[in-house]
Amino acid sequence: DTLTGTLDYAGVQVAVGTMGYKHQHLLYDLQGRKACSAASIIEKMSATQVNLKLIPDVDGTLAIAQLVAYELVDIQVKGAWSGPARLHLVPHVNAPLADLPVRKVLGGLHFIADLTLPYGRVIHDYQASTNKTSKAKP
Repeated sequence: DTLTGTLDYAGVQVAVGTMGYKHQHLLYDLQGRKACSAASIIEKMSATQVNLKLIPDVDGTLAIAQLVAYELVDIQVKGAWSGPARLHLVPHVNAPLADLPVRKVLGGLHFIADLTLPYGRVIHDYQASTNKTSKAKP
């Protein structure tokens, strides 16, 4: 079977990613021997990740626009798989993902895990930048 992920901008699809579902088990090989340690997967999952947090105000304008970093903790890997993957980027004037140079898709990875998503830290506040700029104008 296939895992499919999509990214939409204002109701228009701008990216599609597909991957073979449970194609190759990363923790055990075909004979049931350990193929990859859960510790190596946990190490990769523990790396700093970044999300764009956008929260609208009651009038529809942006109340919060922040780049937030976090590190997952208390990770217990239940299963992990790799497989062939494909990525399709659709040109769009307001979501220029297709402008990114994708030279080669190496593959995909999916996992099942218990984990804790702790509080993050703001690494950039776009609203603060906008407010400083608008206050500086005469």
